[in-house]
Amino acid sequence: SVYVDLIRGVPPIVLVLFGFLFGPELLPERFRTQEVGLLFAALAIAIHSGAYQAEIFRAGFQSVPRGQLEAAQAIGLGRWRIMGFVVLPQAFRLSLPPLANEFSVLIKDTSLLGALGAEELFALGGEFGQQVILGGIGPLSWLLAVWTAVALVYFVINYAITRVLLLVEKRYRVP
Repeated sequence: SVYVDLIRGVPPIVLVLFGFLFGPELLPERFRTQEVGLLFAALAIAIHSGAYQAEIFRAGFQSVPRGQLEAAQAIGLGRWRIMGFVVLPQAFRLSLPPLANEFSVLIKDTSLLGALGAEELFALGGEFGQQVILGGIGPLSWLLAVWTAVALVYFVINYAITRVLLLVEKRYRVP
């Protein structure tokens, strides 16, 4: 509860900056590089997403009606069998839509690493945009093309993941 409340209450950019700046300080001197800082920053994004995913699954578990648990106990199922045959299938099914949303947010949150110099999609778009403006590579309209391409790539990745999770959702839907 403390982990979930604390991590969800802090903006992800703050966690990314803390991970980048202070994460390497936890390691011996020879491992304190920018690459290790970026690794800690990526870990901070994972920790942030994990807090949201924990809440998604908690809500999924709590949404299983108490009467079904009592019915499973009444027919003699043990704790593990109740979890495996009654609770988990329903909690998984109910958690899929918000989990798909969280994955979409997680993909877009990787752009925060670009603020630290990581070579990811958003940062590469920014670098090329700077070359267009400062280097005189092409007309200013190319800048619009660069950011449109970046947006399209994010859209395609998110769309693909959303569609895959929709197929999983349909697979586990109760007829």
